[in-house]
Amino acid sequence: MGTRATVSLSVLLLLPVAGFAQASMLRGKVHGSNGAIVNNATVELRGSNGAMIGQTFTRNDGDFYFMRLAPGEYEVLVTMSGYEPAAQRVELRDSMRVNTASDAISEVVTIEIVLRPRAEPVLAPPGTSFAQDVPKTARAAYEKGIAKIRENKSDEGIALLREAVAEFGDFFDAHLALGLEFYRLGKDGDALEALERARQINDKGALVYYTFGMVMVRQQKFRAAEYAFGKAAEFNDSHVNAHFNHAVALIEVSLRSKDQDEIQKVLANADRELDRAWELSGKKLNTVFLQRARVHEERGNKEAAARELEKYLKAEPDAKNGAVIRQAIAQLRERK
Repeated sequence: MGTRATVSLSVLLLLPVAGFAQASMLRGKVHGSNGAIVNNATVELRGSNGAMIGQTFTRNDGDFYFMRLAPGEYEVLVTMSGYEPAAQRVELRDSMRVNTASDAISEVVTIEIVLRPRAEPVLAPPGTSFAQDVPKTARAAYEKGIAKIRENKSDEGIALLREAVAEFGDFFDAHLALGLEFYRLGKDGDALEALERARQINDKGALVYYTFGMVMVRQQKFRAAEYAFGKAAEFNDSHVNAHFNHAVALIEVSLRSKDQDEIQKVLANADRELDRAWELSGKKLNTVFLQRARVHEERGNKEAAARELEKYLKAEPDAKNGAVIRQAIAQLRERK
Protein backbone atom coordinates (compact mmCIF):
# COMPACT_ATOMS: atom_id res chain seq x y z
CA MET A 1 0.00 0.00 0.00
CA GLY A 2 3.01 2.32 0.26
CA THR A 3 2.91 3.05 -3.50
CA ARG A 4 -0.67 4.27 -3.46
CA ALA A 5 -1.82 7.86 -3.90
CA THR A 6 0.48 10.48 -2.41
CA VAL A 7 -0.68 13.65 -4.14
CA SER A 8 -3.80 13.86 -1.99
CA LEU A 9 -2.26 16.74 -0.07
CA SER A 10 -4.33 18.54 2.50
CA VAL A 11 -4.33 21.59 0.24
CA LEU A 12 -6.31 19.59 -2.31
CA LEU A 13 -8.93 18.34 0.10
CA LEU A 14 -11.53 21.07 0.02
CA LEU A 15 -13.82 19.95 2.81
CA PRO A 16 -14.19 21.98 6.00
CA VAL A 17 -11.34 22.36 8.45
CA ALA A 18 -11.21 23.96 11.85
CA GLY A 19 -11.81 27.72 11.87
CA PHE A 20 -9.49 30.35 13.24
CA ALA A 21 -9.82 31.33 16.90
CA GLN A 22 -9.86 35.08 16.23
CA ALA A 23 -12.25 37.98 16.66
CA SER A 24 -13.12 39.37 13.23
CA MET A 25 -16.47 38.67 11.63
CA LEU A 26 -17.67 38.45 8.03
CA ARG A 27 -21.36 38.83 7.33
CA GLY A 28 -23.27 39.06 4.10
CA LYS A 29 -26.53 38.87 2.23
CA VAL A 30 -27.38 36.92 -0.90
CA HIS A 31 -30.08 37.93 -3.34
CA GLY A 32 -30.97 37.29 -6.93
CA SER A 33 -30.39 39.72 -9.78
CA ASN A 34 -34.09 40.63 -9.52
CA GLY A 35 -33.59 41.74 -5.90
CA ALA A 36 -35.32 38.75 -4.29
CA ILE A 37 -33.57 37.29 -1.26
CA VAL A 38 -32.12 33.79 -1.66
CA ASN A 39 -32.57 31.45 1.31
CA ASN A 40 -30.85 28.10 1.92
CA ALA A 41 -27.99 28.89 -0.46
CA THR A 42 -24.71 27.16 0.40
CA VAL A 43 -21.97 29.61 1.42
CA GLU A 44 -18.36 28.42 1.58
CA LEU A 45 -15.52 30.43 3.14
CA ARG A 46 -12.07 29.65 1.79
CA GLY A 47 -8.67 30.87 2.87
CA SER A 48 -5.96 32.35 0.70
CA ASN A 49 -4.60 28.85 -0.03
CA GLY A 50 -7.93 27.70 -1.45
CA ALA A 51 -8.77 25.40 1.48
CA MET A 52 -12.27 25.57 2.90
CA ILE A 53 -12.46 27.11 6.37
CA GLY A 54 -16.17 26.86 6.96
CA GLN A 55 -19.58 26.46 5.43
CA THR A 56 -23.01 27.79 6.28
CA PHE A 57 -26.39 28.45 4.65
CA THR A 58 -28.33 31.65 4.05
CA ARG A 59 -31.21 32.13 6.44
CA ASN A 60 -34.65 33.73 6.22
CA ASP A 61 -33.42 37.09 4.93
CA GLY A 62 -30.64 35.74 2.72
CA ASP A 63 -28.16 36.42 5.52
CA PHE A 64 -25.03 34.51 6.46
CA TYR A 65 -22.02 35.11 8.69
CA PHE A 66 -18.70 33.67 9.79
CA MET A 67 -17.15 34.55 13.15
CA ARG A 68 -13.76 34.34 14.90
CA LEU A 69 -11.73 34.92 11.76
CA ALA A 70 -8.06 35.84 11.59
CA PRO A 71 -6.91 38.83 9.53
CA GLY A 72 -6.20 37.93 5.93
CA GLU A 73 -7.67 37.37 2.48
CA TYR A 74 -10.70 35.13 1.99
CA GLU A 75 -12.99 34.00 -0.80
CA VAL A 76 -16.72 33.51 -0.37
CA LEU A 77 -18.36 31.07 -2.78
CA VAL A 78 -22.16 30.86 -2.99
CA THR A 79 -24.03 28.08 -4.78
CA MET A 80 -27.75 27.54 -5.09
CA SER A 81 -29.96 25.38 -7.25
CA GLY A 82 -31.19 27.33 -10.27
CA TYR A 83 -28.46 30.00 -10.09
CA GLU A 84 -24.94 30.44 -11.41
CA PRO A 85 -22.28 30.10 -8.67
CA ALA A 86 -20.89 33.43 -7.45
CA ALA A 87 -17.61 34.18 -5.69
CA GLN A 88 -16.28 37.29 -3.98
CA ARG A 89 -12.91 38.04 -2.38
CA VAL A 90 -12.69 39.97 0.87
CA GLU A 91 -9.89 41.11 3.13
CA LEU A 92 -10.06 41.33 6.92
CA ARG A 93 -7.61 43.72 8.56
CA ASP A 94 -6.01 43.39 11.98
CA SER A 95 -8.40 43.94 14.87
CA MET A 96 -7.91 47.31 16.56
CA ARG A 97 -7.79 47.98 20.27
CA VAL A 98 -9.23 50.77 22.34
CA ASN A 99 -6.75 52.46 24.65
CA THR A 100 -9.07 52.25 27.63
CA ALA A 101 -9.95 48.59 27.24
CA SER A 102 -8.06 45.36 26.93
CA ASP A 103 -10.49 43.55 24.67
CA ALA A 104 -10.00 43.70 20.92
CA ILE A 105 -12.78 45.26 18.89
CA SER A 106 -13.90 42.82 16.22
CA GLU A 107 -13.78 44.11 12.70
CA VAL A 108 -17.10 43.42 11.00
CA VAL A 109 -17.00 43.32 7.20
CA THR A 110 -20.30 43.20 5.33
CA ILE A 111 -20.62 42.03 1.74
CA GLU A 112 -23.48 41.51 -0.70
CA ILE A 113 -23.53 38.74 -3.30
CA VAL A 114 -25.84 38.70 -6.30
CA LEU A 115 -26.80 35.41 -7.96
CA ARG A 116 -27.80 35.24 -11.61
CA PRO A 117 -30.41 32.67 -12.70
CA ARG A 118 -29.22 29.87 -14.93
CA ALA A 119 -30.11 30.18 -18.58
CA GLU A 120 -31.73 26.76 -18.55
CA PRO A 121 -34.59 25.91 -16.16
CA VAL A 122 -33.66 23.76 -13.18
CA LEU A 123 -36.57 21.93 -11.63
CA ALA A 124 -36.59 20.60 -8.11
CA PRO A 125 -36.86 16.81 -7.98
CA PRO A 126 -40.29 15.46 -7.03
CA GLY A 127 -41.04 14.40 -3.49
CA THR A 128 -38.69 16.81 -1.74
CA SER A 129 -41.15 19.47 -0.56
CA PHE A 130 -42.36 19.32 3.02
CA ALA A 131 -45.06 21.49 4.61
CA GLN A 132 -46.39 21.50 8.16
CA ASP A 133 -49.27 23.11 9.98
CA VAL A 134 -47.28 24.64 12.85
CA PRO A 135 -49.00 26.17 15.91
CA LYS A 136 -48.66 29.95 16.06
CA THR A 137 -46.74 29.91 19.35
CA ALA A 138 -44.16 27.48 17.98
CA ARG A 139 -43.84 29.45 14.73
CA ALA A 140 -43.35 32.70 16.65
CA ALA A 141 -40.61 31.18 18.82
CA TYR A 142 -38.91 29.76 15.72
CA GLU A 143 -38.93 33.08 13.89
CA LYS A 144 -37.58 34.90 16.95
CA GLY A 145 -34.89 32.23 17.31
CA ILE A 146 -33.78 32.61 13.70
CA ALA A 147 -33.68 36.39 14.15
CA LYS A 148 -31.46 36.07 17.24
CA ILE A 149 -29.08 33.76 15.38
CA ARG A 150 -28.85 36.30 12.57
CA GLU A 151 -27.95 38.88 15.21
CA ASN A 152 -25.13 36.56 16.38
CA LYS A 153 -26.96 35.88 19.65
CA SER A 154 -26.57 32.14 19.35
CA ASP A 155 -27.49 31.18 22.91
CA GLU A 156 -30.72 33.16 22.79
CA GLY A 157 -31.52 31.77 19.36
CA ILE A 158 -30.98 28.19 20.46
CA ALA A 159 -33.15 28.72 23.54
CA LEU A 160 -35.99 30.02 21.37
CA LEU A 161 -35.64 27.15 18.89
CA ARG A 162 -35.81 24.71 21.81
CA GLU A 163 -38.93 26.51 22.95
CA ALA A 164 -40.38 26.02 19.47
CA VAL A 165 -39.79 22.25 19.49
CA ALA A 166 -41.12 22.06 23.05
CA GLU A 167 -44.36 23.62 21.77
CA PHE A 168 -44.46 21.39 18.70
CA GLY A 169 -42.26 18.33 18.91
CA ASP A 170 -42.48 17.51 15.19
CA PHE A 171 -41.38 20.98 14.04
CA PHE A 172 -39.04 20.01 11.20
CA ASP A 173 -37.66 23.48 10.44
CA ALA A 174 -36.82 24.12 14.10
CA HIS A 175 -34.98 20.81 14.54
CA LEU A 176 -33.09 21.44 11.30
CA ALA A 177 -32.20 24.99 12.37
CA LEU A 178 -30.87 23.63 15.67
CA GLY A 179 -28.78 21.08 13.79
CA LEU A 180 -27.34 23.75 11.51
CA GLU A 181 -26.49 26.08 14.38
CA PHE A 182 -24.93 23.35 16.50
CA TYR A 183 -22.88 22.27 13.48
CA ARG A 184 -21.67 25.84 13.00
CA LEU A 185 -20.70 26.01 16.68
CA GLY A 186 -18.79 22.71 16.48
CA LYS A 187 -21.19 20.95 18.87
CA ASP A 188 -21.35 17.74 16.91
CA GLY A 189 -23.26 15.65 19.43
CA ASP A 190 -26.06 18.19 19.72
CA ALA A 191 -26.05 18.71 15.95
CA LEU A 192 -26.47 14.98 15.26
CA GLU A 193 -29.27 14.69 17.79
CA ALA A 194 -31.21 17.57 16.22
CA LEU A 195 -30.56 16.35 12.68
CA GLU A 196 -31.68 12.82 13.51
CA ARG A 197 -34.93 14.18 14.95
CA ALA A 198 -35.44 16.21 11.78
CA ARG A 199 -34.77 13.09 9.69
CA GLN A 200 -37.36 11.14 11.65
CA ILE A 201 -39.93 13.81 10.81
CA ASN A 202 -38.96 14.12 7.15
CA ASP A 203 -36.62 11.45 5.81
CA LYS A 204 -36.28 13.13 2.42
CA GLY A 205 -34.76 16.40 3.59
CA ALA A 206 -31.62 16.92 1.48
CA LEU A 207 -30.22 19.60 3.80
CA VAL A 208 -30.53 17.24 6.80
CA TYR A 209 -28.39 14.60 5.11
CA TYR A 210 -25.98 17.17 3.74
CA THR A 211 -25.32 18.71 7.15
CA PHE A 212 -24.97 15.25 8.68
CA GLY A 213 -22.32 14.58 6.03
CA MET A 214 -20.46 17.75 7.02
CA VAL A 215 -20.39 16.61 10.64
CA MET A 216 -19.08 13.19 9.59
CA VAL A 217 -16.30 14.82 7.56
CA ARG A 218 -15.25 16.84 10.58
CA GLN A 219 -15.07 13.60 12.53
CA GLN A 220 -13.15 11.91 9.69
CA LYS A 221 -15.90 9.29 9.27
CA PHE A 222 -15.85 9.23 5.50
CA ARG A 223 -18.01 6.17 4.89
CA ALA A 224 -20.85 7.77 6.84
CA ALA A 225 -20.17 11.08 5.07
CA GLU A 226 -20.28 9.36 1.67
CA TYR A 227 -23.66 7.85 2.47
CA ALA A 228 -25.07 11.15 3.72
CA PHE A 229 -23.86 13.24 0.77
CA GLY A 230 -25.16 10.56 -1.58
CA LYS A 231 -28.63 10.80 -0.03
CA ALA A 232 -28.51 14.60 -0.18
CA ALA A 233 -27.68 14.43 -3.89
CA GLU A 234 -30.44 11.88 -4.42
CA PHE A 235 -33.07 14.09 -2.82
CA ASN A 236 -31.81 17.28 -4.46
CA ASP A 237 -30.06 16.43 -7.70
CA SER A 238 -29.41 20.14 -8.37
CA HIS A 239 -27.30 20.59 -5.21
CA VAL A 240 -23.80 21.24 -6.58
CA ASN A 241 -21.98 20.78 -3.28
CA ALA A 242 -23.81 17.57 -2.43
CA HIS A 243 -22.43 15.97 -5.58
CA PHE A 244 -18.99 17.52 -5.14
CA ASN A 245 -18.60 16.58 -1.47
CA HIS A 246 -19.98 13.13 -2.21
CA ALA A 247 -17.14 12.70 -4.70
CA VAL A 248 -14.52 13.88 -2.21
CA ALA A 249 -15.86 11.55 0.49
CA LEU A 250 -15.80 8.65 -2.00
CA ILE A 251 -12.15 9.40 -2.78
CA GLU A 252 -11.35 9.34 0.92
CA VAL A 253 -13.10 5.98 1.24
CA SER A 254 -11.00 4.60 -1.62
CA LEU A 255 -7.80 5.78 0.04
CA ARG A 256 -8.68 3.81 3.16
CA SER A 257 -9.78 0.61 1.41
CA LYS A 258 -7.65 -2.45 0.68
CA ASP A 259 -10.27 -4.09 -1.54
CA GLN A 260 -9.30 -3.39 -5.17
CA ASP A 261 -12.79 -4.15 -6.48
CA GLU A 262 -14.29 -1.69 -4.00
CA ILE A 263 -11.65 0.92 -4.85
CA GLN A 264 -12.44 0.82 -8.57
CA LYS A 265 -16.19 0.92 -7.96
CA VAL A 266 -15.90 3.84 -5.55
CA LEU A 267 -13.62 5.81 -7.88
CA ALA A 268 -16.01 5.29 -10.79
CA ASN A 269 -18.80 6.73 -8.64
CA ALA A 270 -16.55 9.64 -7.66
CA ASP A 271 -15.93 10.31 -11.36
CA ARG A 272 -19.66 10.49 -12.03
CA GLU A 273 -20.28 12.81 -9.10
CA LEU A 274 -17.46 15.16 -10.15
CA ASP A 275 -18.89 15.28 -13.66
CA ARG A 276 -22.34 16.11 -12.25
CA ALA A 277 -20.97 18.86 -9.99
CA TRP A 278 -19.02 20.29 -12.93
CA GLU A 279 -22.09 20.44 -15.15
CA LEU A 280 -24.34 21.86 -12.43
CA SER A 281 -21.82 24.61 -11.72
CA GLY A 282 -21.91 25.74 -15.32
CA LYS A 283 -18.37 24.35 -15.70
CA LYS A 284 -17.06 26.92 -13.23
CA LEU A 285 -16.32 24.80 -10.14
CA ASN A 286 -12.59 24.59 -10.83
CA THR A 287 -11.83 22.61 -7.68
CA VAL A 288 -13.24 19.64 -9.61
CA PHE A 289 -9.86 19.52 -11.41
CA LEU A 290 -8.07 18.99 -8.11
CA GLN A 291 -10.30 16.09 -7.15
CA ARG A 292 -10.06 14.52 -10.59
CA ALA A 293 -6.29 14.59 -10.15
CA ARG A 294 -6.68 12.60 -6.94
CA VAL A 295 -8.85 10.03 -8.73
CA HIS A 296 -6.28 9.62 -11.53
CA GLU A 297 -3.40 9.22 -9.12
CA GLU A 298 -5.29 6.67 -7.07
CA ARG A 299 -5.68 4.69 -10.29
CA GLY A 300 -1.96 5.01 -10.96
CA ASN A 301 -2.28 7.39 -13.91
CA LYS A 302 0.16 10.09 -12.77
CA GLU A 303 0.33 11.92 -16.10
CA ALA A 304 -3.45 12.33 -16.20
CA ALA A 305 -3.33 13.60 -12.61
CA ALA A 306 -0.66 16.15 -13.56
CA ARG A 307 -2.76 17.35 -16.50
CA GLU A 308 -5.78 17.91 -14.25
CA LEU A 309 -3.65 20.00 -11.91
CA GLU A 310 -2.45 22.01 -14.90
CA LYS A 311 -6.06 22.60 -15.93
CA TYR A 312 -6.74 23.97 -12.47
CA LEU A 313 -3.80 26.38 -12.69
CA LYS A 314 -4.93 27.51 -16.13
CA ALA A 315 -8.43 28.19 -14.80
CA GLU A 316 -7.06 29.79 -11.60
CA PRO A 317 -3.84 31.56 -12.67
CA ASP A 318 -3.71 33.58 -9.44
CA ALA A 319 -4.37 30.62 -7.13
CA LYS A 320 -2.74 31.18 -3.76
CA ASN A 321 -1.87 27.48 -3.59
CA GLY A 322 -0.26 27.56 -7.04
CA ALA A 323 3.28 26.87 -5.80
CA VAL A 324 2.16 23.76 -3.92
CA ILE A 325 0.25 22.48 -6.95
CA ARG A 326 3.24 23.06 -9.26
CA GLN A 327 5.38 21.08 -6.84
CA ALA A 328 2.82 18.27 -6.91
CA ILE A 329 2.88 18.27 -10.73
CA ALA A 330 6.67 17.98 -10.73
CA GLN A 331 6.55 15.13 -8.22
CA LEU A 332 3.97 13.25 -10.27
CA ARG A 333 6.11 13.45 -13.39
CA GLU A 334 9.28 12.51 -11.53
CA ARG A 335 7.65 9.29 -10.36
CA LYS A 336 6.47 8.16 -13.81
